[in-house]
Amino acid sequence: MLPERSIKRRTCRAGAAFRVLVGVALLAASPVQVTGLVSSGTVPILARQLTDQRLLAASGSLMCATGYLGLLLAPAMATAWSALIGLGGGACLVLALTFQGQRAADAPQAAALSGMAQSIGYLLAAVGPLLFGSAHDLAGGWTVPLGLLVALTLVQGLFGLGAGRAVRLPQSTTAQMAPERIRSA
Repeated sequence: MLPERSIKRRTCRAGAAFRVLVGVALLAASPVQVTGLVSSGTVPILARQLTDQRLLAASGSLMCATGYLGLLLAPAMATAWSALIGLGGGACLVLALTFQGQRAADAPQAAALSGMAQSIGYLLAAVGPLLFGSAHDLAGGWTVPLGLLVALTLVQGLFGLGAGRAVRLPQSTTAQMAPERIRSA
């Protein structure tokens, strides 16, 4: 009876420790989610009013890069850095989805652009955590993975400067040929 009681006690302590760890992780992730909701709700309003969204795209990426750099250099302020990452990340996600429709000349082009961008985006989202964890394991710490995130979000900002310009793509060749097909039929 004594060993069984001891096992139960250790299991309860381990379960309690696990619950505490889960609670801490949820508290750390909460600022990302809450501020992400705020920026993903406000950025579309701003994007509609601006024909040139370069400043929005660059500032969203810069917020993310600053947040990741902050986690690296001042981890004690993780809540503030997480909030900044959420603001930037929410803005960048909404802009990435918005650019697909705003830059396309027609619906078929928007669908093709969306299919390409989202396929690549979801592939990166699926592989990213594995690569991030592998970088942590190989480097033996968070410096390399967080440094990579800083660098990648700065590169993302450069792409955002290009995608945020007030231009539309030329009309797709399929859409240009469609009236000729209709007339010849």
